[in-house]
Amino acid sequence: MKRILFSFAPLLFVLLSFQEAHAQTRVVTYYDSLQSAIKEVYYIKAGPDTVMHGYYRKYYPTGELLALVKVQEGKRDSLYTEFFPNGKPKLTVPYKDGKKNGPFLAVYANGNKMQEGQYANDLQTGPFRTYYESGQLKQETTFLEGFPEGTIKEYFPDGKPRSEITYARKVQSGVARTFHPNGEKESEATYRNGMIEGDYRTYYDNGQLETETLSQGPTKPARFKTYYRSGKLMTEGSVVAGKPDGPSVAYYENGNKRTTLTYSKGARVGLAQSFDQNGKLQQEIRYSNNERDRKITSYYPSGAIAAQQEFKENKPIGTWQEFYESKQPKTTEPYKNGKINGERLTYHDNGQVASKANYVNGKIISTLVTYYPSGKVKSETFYKDGLRYGTFKQLYENGKTEMAGTFRNNRETGTWTYFDENGKPLKKVEYRNGQVVVADKK
Repeated sequence: MKRILFSFAPLLFVLLSFQEAHAQTRVVTYYDSLQSAIKEVYYIKAGPDTVMHGYYRKYYPTGELLALVKVQEGKRDSLYTEFFPNGKPKLTVPYKDGKKNGPFLAVYANGNKMQEGQYANDLQTGPFRTYYESGQLKQETTFLEGFPEGTIKEYFPDGKPRSEITYARKVQSGVARTFHPNGEKESEATYRNGMIEGDYRTYYDNGQLETETLSQGPTKPARFKTYYRSGKLMTEGSVVAGKPDGPSVAYYENGNKRTTLTYSKGARVGLAQSFDQNGKLQQEIRYSNNERDRKITSYYPSGAIAAQQEFKENKPIGTWQEFYESKQPKTTEPYKNGKINGERLTYHDNGQVASKANYVNGKIISTLVTYYPSGKVKSETFYKDGLRYGTFKQLYENGKTEMAGTFRNNRETGTWTYFDENGKPLKKVEYRNGQVVVADKK
């Protein structure tokens, strides 16, 4: 079976015309099946292996020439040129025996250079430059056998330096610097064989130090610090093998501690504390089991406990509690297997129960009853499979009905009646699937 050794794009439609004198076949492809717009024209040469041979032309759907190159025995072997629709060159790359060889150039539509460089046997070599559309130099470097060698310099559109990065033997090595648009240094580090060696620093655009990592050797912890724009210390800690390790402290800009915690191989361990800007303790978390187990205690500014929670294998466990600042209970939730199981209670600040309901695997299985601070019943809601279902009644504190209706699949349904505090009907509303269909029905 014959095979084509060089092709450009899948053929939508092919027109073949035979030129017996040169034993070549002219191939025409189209953008559409109606053959209204030519896409490509090229030649294939008959022989033991059918190969592309001769000029290859590609066209825009509107008919203008898009690309031109000469192919010899299936290999590009001339200057490959792409064109703008107006006929001006867009890209030129010289080919010799199927490989890029010589200077290449790409330009913007306005005629300014976009890229320029050199190829040798398909590998970039020598100086390489890219430009902004304005003509301003954007990046420059030198290639050796297809890889950058030496310093890569990048510039902002106004010509100011943006970065300087050095490569040696195909990897980043030496000093690397980046800059802010105003010319101030943004970062500085030294690399060896692609890895940072020694200290690393970043800076704000006002020249103030932003972060610094102080290396003590590849096997020792590296100390890091971050700073506010004002110069005040923000965080400090240490890193081993790229992961936080040991004590870490964060600060507010006023100098007060924000958090204190300890890491081990990137995971938080032991006691972690967070504080407000006035130095008051806000929260304590005790970590273990690679952060999967933790006990959380939250505090009011007065020091009173606001909440207590516990996780085991990242699932809630035990009884979760919330408290009023007066130390009276606010909420109690029993957890098992990561879901509420048992009686959930909420309380008014006077200690009276505000609501209660029984749960199994996170769903209410009984009636949800709510109460006034006086202890009198406020409402009763029945549940089925965790959804509100059946008759519902809400009472005024004097015992008179405030509203009455029916739920189905967690939505209001049928006629709901609303009353004043003396028990006199105020209005009726007709619901269907939770939507009002008739309002103010007397």
